[in-house]
Amino acid sequence: MPLLFTRHPFPDATFGVWQITEEEAFFREDLPLTATEETELARYKNMRRLEWLAGRWLLHKMSGVYQRMPLAKDAFSKPFFPDNQHLTCSLSHSQGIVGALLVDHTNTENALQPSPHYGCDLQVLVEKMTRLAPKFLNEPETIFVQSHSQATQFDLLHIFWTAKESLYKAYGLKEMDFRAHLHLHPFTWDGQQGHGTGMITKDDFNVPFRLWFEKMALPELPAQFIWTICAPENNASLITHNPLVTSTV
Repeated sequence: MPLLFTRHPFPDATFGVWQITEEEAFFREDLPLTATEETELARYKNMRRLEWLAGRWLLHKMSGVYQRMPLAKDAFSKPFFPDNQHLTCSLSHSQGIVGALLVDHTNTENALQPSPHYGCDLQVLVEKMTRLAPKFLNEPETIFVQSHSQATQFDLLHIFWTAKESLYKAYGLKEMDFRAHLHLHPFTWDGQQGHGTGMITKDDFNVPFRLWFEKMALPELPAQFIWTICAPENNASLITHNPLVTSTV
């Protein structure tokens, strides 16, 4: 069972990453789907189909509940649990690796109106990220990246990409300009892990976020990936919590 790791970035939150080596039947056995979910799954083939199943299977296992909770999507394709409004989730996938973030608001002060603004993203390191950078880096961010060594720049590009993808998912609406609306402040990167802050500024939505990111190696493969998660800065539990506590599902 290739669970790579779980993290508890802040209280009542779990982030897990799974590397797919299983066939579809493995996930199907413990993952009853609604008719709507079956229709959505039918759109996908091959590895993308397995990623869809694995992400939902991982969310189910992380939830700790016996009977799997159906997952739906809103008008902007943001996933949510229609039968449990106290849970917020986010999903990501890249080349057979899936990530899932689950936030339980049951014990928080704002449990009656939990924030939906959380996101996660992961990306296997790819050379094309250098070519894509002008599409998602604004001028101050480009200057920040270029102030580092070339090797470090490659990591930073993937951090910025996954961070902005996670912020985009946290925002939950379309029509987002990654350069104009999503901003990362300068941060320290030691080559393995780090944390920082960012902002979403679009129309009347101006919200600061806390970000955590880490680079990981894939077992038995000469590949690495970077993951990032984000949470709204006004979550008081973020202030003193150690973001990289590891556990098992």
